[in-house]
Order: sequence, then C-alpha cells, then structure tokens
Amino acid sequence: MRLEVIATTLEDAVEAEAGSADRIELVRDLAAGGLTPPLDLVDAVLSRVRIPVRVMVRHTVSHVVGHDADRRQILSSAKALADRPVDGLVCGAVVDGSVDVPLVRQVVEASGGKRVTFHRAFESMRDPIAALRELNGLERVDRVLTNGGAGEWPERFARLREWCDAGPPELQFILGGGVTLELLSTLPAIRGVTEIHVGRAVREPETDDGRVVAGKVEAVAAVVHAIPG
Repeated sequence: MRLEVIATTLEDAVEAEAGSADRIELVRDLAAGGLTPPLDLVDAVLSRVRIPVRVMVRHTVSHVVGHDADRRQILSSAKALADRPVDGLVCGAVVDGSVDVPLVRQVVEASGGKRVTFHRAFESMRDPIAALRELNGLERVDRVLTNGGAGEWPERFARLREWCDAGPPELQFILGGGVTLELLSTLPAIRGVTEIHVGRAVREPETDDGRVVAGKVEAVAAVVHAIPG
C-alpha cells in the first residue's frame, strides 16, 4: 500500500517526502477541492523532490466543464505540463452524470500522453460501474481517486469493494477524502485499493490552511505501508 500526500506549497512537498510519502499530488486552493497550481510552483517542487509528483489540472470548482473557455484553459495547462517530468496529471470532468470522455481524452493528448488519475468527480457519476468501463476505454487513465461516496465508512467500504470487483484490473483505486489515521486502523482489505490519499490528516493544524508536517506524514506512512497489499 502506498501513500499520496496533497501539497500546496514547496514546503509541503519537501515535508511530505521527508515523512516517507510515496507520491505528491500538487494543487492550489485545497479549500476548493484542489485547483491547478502555478507552473513556477510545479517547477520548484520538481527541482527539490525525488518522489513522483502528479499535478492537478482543474480550473473550476464544478466538475461539469461546460464553457469552451474553461475547457481551453484545462487543455492549455495540460499542454504546459507535457515537457515537464511529472508522474502524471489529476483531472476529471462530468457531463450528464457520466465521464466527460472527450475532455479527458483531449487532456491526455495535450499532455503528450501523461498518465492520469481521475479525481473525485467519480463520486458524481450516475452509474459508477458504467463510468469505470468508460475510464478503462481511455488510454493512460490508470487511477481513480474516491472516498467511496456518501454514507458512513462501512457503507463506503462496501461500495468501494463493489466498484473494485466490477472494475478492470488495470484501473487502480486511491482511497482519499476525509481519511484519518484512526480510520486506517479499521480499513478492510479491498482488492484494487492500492493507495491512500491524505490532506488535512498530515497538516498542522488539520485544516485546509495548515502546513504539511513530516512527523505527521511519517506516522500515517508507517500505518499505510504496514497494510497488506
């Protein structure tokens, strides 16, 4: 099991690596769910850390990207990352309760074929099983980030297990969204969930504006890395 930590600053990224995170998700505006970070921040992080970095490509809070100008902005950001040594992009878009297949495909093409994590827009899907089939048909989409949807955690875990069982083996799931150190002690084994994604749990204070602290990352990483694969 691997650990992905959200970073919004260079300091966050450095602390995440020092605390044994396996990958960074680089964003700005955590309170908005994570938006595209400035390119100078991307370059600064890439120059300082050795662990993989995936960069958010998202310019609107809504997962429905209906305006042409917003779509062009997303593609422009993806294109700007094409020649940078990022591990991949994080994006997601919804149309009529389904995956916005044309936009995600265009993002992959604009990025020069970077790998993609489809983010928590997945929880907006009308038919998640059908959405998994759509994502499997999109080249380079290799991960889905989700907290399992609405309800208490046992209900979410059951739903995650259903999604993993129905999904293609090539598509990995990242559990993220409200994950705490305490929750990890109750995490059941779910085939297909291969990574844990945390934000506020490794910040001090544990708010959107808190800063990532290596010691807190290390505590979460120790638990995550001990979970059987």
